[in-house]
Amino acid sequence: MSRIKTAVIGSGIAGSGIAALLARTGDYEVDLYEANGIVGGRFATVMHQGFRLDIGCHMIANGPRGAMGKILDLLGEPEAVRWRHVSMEESIFFFKGTPLHFPSEIDRIGFTQEELGRLMQFFSDTLSIPEKDLPAWDDRSLVDRMEGYLRDPRARTLFGYLSSIYFVVHDDETPVGEWARCSREMMVENLSGGYPIGGTGAIPRAYVEIFERHGGRLHLACPVRRILVEDGRACGIELPDGTRRPYDLVISNAGLKPTVGKLVGRQNYPETFLEKVDGYTHSLAWGVAKVALDEPVIRDTVFVLCMGGDDLNDRMKELEKGHIPDKMDFMMIPVISNLDPSACPSGRQLLVAGGVAGLRSCSTSAEREKWKQAYLRGLEEVFPGIGRHVLWMEYTSPGDIDNLFGKDGCVIGISQKLGQVGANRPPLADPFVRNLYHCSADSGLHGIGGELAADSALRLYALLSGREAP
Repeated sequence: MSRIKTAVIGSGIAGSGIAALLARTGDYEVDLYEANGIVGGRFATVMHQGFRLDIGCHMIANGPRGAMGKILDLLGEPEAVRWRHVSMEESIFFFKGTPLHFPSEIDRIGFTQEELGRLMQFFSDTLSIPEKDLPAWDDRSLVDRMEGYLRDPRARTLFGYLSSIYFVVHDDETPVGEWARCSREMMVENLSGGYPIGGTGAIPRAYVEIFERHGGRLHLACPVRRILVEDGRACGIELPDGTRRPYDLVISNAGLKPTVGKLVGRQNYPETFLEKVDGYTHSLAWGVAKVALDEPVIRDTVFVLCMGGDDLNDRMKELEKGHIPDKMDFMMIPVISNLDPSACPSGRQLLVAGGVAGLRSCSTSAEREKWKQAYLRGLEEVFPGIGRHVLWMEYTSPGDIDNLFGKDGCVIGISQKLGQVGANRPPLADPFVRNLYHCSADSGLHGIGGELAADSALRLYALLSGREAP
């Protein structure tokens, strides 16, 4: 029996994951095309002056027990990626100048006992919503849910900040159902959050290595110009030099909008579907400061969530519009070399700090320098004296990430906001072009960040192979 010839376009988490899963079955002859010279997409890792830098700012919410680890389980190689688990005691919540452990020291924020009780009741009740009821809660915002419990605006800011970390959207756009699913999975069921040894790129690299061992062919620095369509069926791809290659199936990891608008072409779709595609909105944008230190300054902490005020929504809206603050004080800060000492030369230290940013807020070198200074001032608040130890500092803007991968949507892609979750997520199987499948975070059903992309790969594998996804 001949194998099914399959092209996978893009080697991000979803693309490399589905390529490996299909190749391992022995039923598919798979070619994996990556436009860049490295695999991994937004999860790629590169070397810079002896330091290992992730493209983005990532912690993996569920580590080996989440969707990325489940792909490795299905591939029969759960140990192909090593993980550094992050415990609550190693993580700091830096609230308006006060370092504390969350949630065990939440009382130090200054809530009254009455409000603290309401807050804990909100958290307990929300995480206890029965699974069968969660789809109905996907139509209600986290703010609506909070208003029935909380009075102190700091409580809303606290949970709103968690929404911005999970999904990079506002709390008044965050679906209660999806928030509850992801919180329960991360904080109750798995308790396995962490960081991959070797950087985030270690995950797609592991998938690709397994893919190649099972006969898959990787084509690096090989962009695809378009997907060939005949009689409403995807039948191959065309490369930039005009070369055409026939395939039985085409799987796009490029994201829904680029796939429909550029690779397939809008002429292949009815107007009603194009309106739906155009109507999807992306998550808020995210920028990342990468900081190399001349010596280890931060000793025991591996992860910090910095929340510098009560006005999160106002601050986020200013940042979305392109405002560059004097000081960045809402930040997610993984201390990378404390998580993985191999990430930098001996005697040095590496940390990254990420936060919301306007998509076009870094178009000049002067603006880039302003962003660096804003992050450095914010980091000084968390780690006094850190500025004296900076060897170098890089700022990766949302535009940098979008330009690198040739598509909009930094940082998540199509956002997990009201009206765009559950049954309203983009489809795996293209509804109008047969034998074309979408496999990216856009078509993931549940998950935080890259785990949403891994979910898409697991679900597409189940669809194509007839094997039930874990």
